[in-house]
Amino acid sequence: MALVVGQNILIEKIGCVEVDFAWRSLKSDLNLAIHAVAFSNGAVLAKSPVDPKKWTQPDAVNQDNSGRHFTIQFPQLASKVDRIAFYGFLPENSHYSLKQMSHFQIRVNDLSLGRLAKMDVQAFNETHKGVLLFEFYKHNNMWKLGYKSLPLKTSYLTALTQLGIRFIKSAASGDSKAASMPQHEESEVETVTHPLNNSLIDNVELKKGQNLSLSEHFNHCSAITCKLNVVPKIDDLALNVVAINRDNKVNNIKDFLYHENTILRGEGVKLDDSEISINIDLLPSDVTKIQILVTRRASSKRINSADFIELSLSNTYTEQKMAKYVCETTDKNYNTMVLLNFYRHHKGWSIRAVGQGFSTGLEKIGERYQFSPPKLRYVPPQAPLSSISLEQEIAAFEAENKTAVDKHKKMQSLSYMLMGIAALLVLLTFSRLLFLPLACLLGGLGWYLFQRASKALKAIQDERFERLVLNMIKGNNYQLTPFDIATHCRVNIERATEMLDKLCGQGLGHTAINREGAIFYDFSSLKNSTR
Repeated sequence: MALVVGQNILIEKIGCVEVDFAWRSLKSDLNLAIHAVAFSNGAVLAKSPVDPKKWTQPDAVNQDNSGRHFTIQFPQLASKVDRIAFYGFLPENSHYSLKQMSHFQIRVNDLSLGRLAKMDVQAFNETHKGVLLFEFYKHNNMWKLGYKSLPLKTSYLTALTQLGIRFIKSAASGDSKAASMPQHEESEVETVTHPLNNSLIDNVELKKGQNLSLSEHFNHCSAITCKLNVVPKIDDLALNVVAINRDNKVNNIKDFLYHENTILRGEGVKLDDSEISINIDLLPSDVTKIQILVTRRASSKRINSADFIELSLSNTYTEQKMAKYVCETTDKNYNTMVLLNFYRHHKGWSIRAVGQGFSTGLEKIGERYQFSPPKLRYVPPQAPLSSISLEQEIAAFEAENKTAVDKHKKMQSLSYMLMGIAALLVLLTFSRLLFLPLACLLGGLGWYLFQRASKALKAIQDERFERLVLNMIKGNNYQLTPFDIATHCRVNIERATEMLDKLCGQGLGHTAINREGAIFYDFSSLKNSTR
């Protein structure tokens, strides 16, 4: 869930948590450092004095070499730790400020529960040298997460000295006034209340012909997700990918990705309907350019049926927005259009907004890169599963399992007959008590067969209902509410809630709260298993 500044959330069953920080800066020597500071009863838990250049993390807290990824083993934390605060500081005496940063995002994930929180850090001004980002803290023996985003005007050493940390170097203690300042005083802390600067928080919007160096501006990012958005939506408009070698050619048809060939050799590029995943580290060494294009599968139709086409780029792991290219198509009499090129530049990678169209479709692409592209056939989409009634789904499933259904229905009919005979014998017992044991036997047997057949039929219906709900989960981007199910299926909200709770009990999902405070069921953990 996306948090706003000042929001606190309860974290249940917390285990191993991963925290990822991502930001963009045009300054290569900004050198922002992230620190995790542990507290106990308001005091910092740190070995003192410490070397400011060799900051040690609390026990059970690990930081990788990049300095942007933390792993916290909450079950292994010392019992006296009741708060872990995450700070970001520029180097001491840095001539920069946090204003040189943009697109600052934080992702918090639990390895068993999935995504816990997402935080988009607000813009800063030229006086800010550090920031208290967020914290984990104990409340009534339960861990909570609080999003702070409190900018600091003080430097690294001064701020940590105010928290009670003593350093080996005397420079940290030079400001006696700062060292003696009570911990509850925050005269150097201010909250950003001015309007957000859109130029700092919005992703880069590329213009036709413009280039952007990924290696220079996003050197921490090796996995990129490209998403296509078409307004209005066109069912037969498809994404395609062409992998081009050093000779400006395509090696073979396997280097052209479409709906029947979705993975590039080496798995550096994966195509999934309107989404492309690119892992730069896995790209074949002979590939120098990755070209992304859109094509109408119905060759007689043109792209100008859409008002505009947008391709957005984001960090796969942090979902940080990187760039987007919006192409207006209303006056384009094209069948195929090249949107973006990913290409090797020196020792890194760059992207270029192309926006070039071809009326002859993929034939022109094939001529340019000397390969024979396949014929793309358009298959009309089937009606979404969620629009089919539950009774129709169950009927279809029963048709697939007709033998088992007929067997259990015959067993139900036999049970009715046995219980009827038993009832008749009960009436006869008024004249002859000899029939009473036989009536009890037949009645009990009939009841047993009825219960067995009813349970078997209910199991078949429940299995079909579960399959229907799983398909609805996938079709609703793995987030669903009981109301969504009840409005598409002829079941009440209680029955829908019961099924969602059952799936959560199997470890497939969990409940969460959106920004509006509404509860929904999150099944994001199923994404990898369904692809």
